[in-house]
Amino acid sequence: MAERRFVVPWHLRARFRLEMAMARAGRALLGLGLNVLFVVEGPRLDVDAERAAAYDALLAAGGEIDYRLPYPRHEFLSYAVQHRDVLAHGSCAPLIEEFEPRPANEAGGVQLGVHGASDGIWPLFFATVSRGRHPGPQLVVNGCMHTGSGDRLRRYYYFAISNDPEDPVTWTDGIVYLLPRATFRRLRAEEWLSEVAVRPIAWLRVRPDDFPFRRSTVRCRWPEPIGRVRRRFWRRHRQLTRA
Repeated sequence: MAERRFVVPWHLRARFRLEMAMARAGRALLGLGLNVLFVVEGPRLDVDAERAAAYDALLAAGGEIDYRLPYPRHEFLSYAVQHRDVLAHGSCAPLIEEFEPRPANEAGGVQLGVHGASDGIWPLFFATVSRGRHPGPQLVVNGCMHTGSGDRLRRYYYFAISNDPEDPVTWTDGIVYLLPRATFRRLRAEEWLSEVAVRPIAWLRVRPDDFPFRRSTVRCRWPEPIGRVRRRFWRRHRQLTRA
C-alpha cells in the first residue's frame, strides 16, 4: 500500500520557511560556539593512519562492503564522505541497483530527485527507521549541519519520528549506499540532490545499533514546530549521556 502524503497548508509552509531561515542563522552562530538551535554534536571524526588504510581498502573494492573491522560503521561512512568524492544515502528497502528521481515529501513542499548526504551519520537514521510497519502516514523530523572543516569539523544533529522510538518494531536493518557526487548539487546544509538517476558505487548493510542516536531519538507530532522537537531531542540526549 502506498504511503499517504501530507497535505501541507500554506501557513505551515510559511512557518517552515521561517524556521529554515532561523536555522541558517543558528548554524552561523554554531561556528561561534553558540548552540541556540539546541542541536547535539556528534562524535569527532579523528581517524588515524591505520584506520584510514583499512577504510581505503574497503572503498577501493567497491560493491557490497564486507565490513569486519572493530570500528563503528558510522566512522567508516563519515570517513568515506569526507575523504572521497561520494555522498551517502540510507534506505531500509531491499538492495537498490539504481536510484531514480522520486518525489520526497517535506514540510515545505515536494522535491523531485535522488537525495544524498555529505555526512556519514545522518543516512543511518533513514536506513534503520522502519517506515512501513505502522499504519497511516509516518512523520520524520531530522537535520544535520556542519561547521568548520578538517580537524575543526563539528557535526550537529536532531532526530524525531511520529512512531514510538522505544518500540523495537520502529527500527529495522537497512543499507547505506555511497553515491558519486558528479550529478548532485547542494540543496541545503549537508543535503544534496541529483535530478538524474544515480548508480551506487558501494553499499554497507547496517543495523539499528549502528545508528549512534537511536536511543536519543524522540517522538514528534504533526504539525509540531521543529524548534520544539530539537529542544526535546537535546534534553533527551543530555539525560542519557549523564545517566
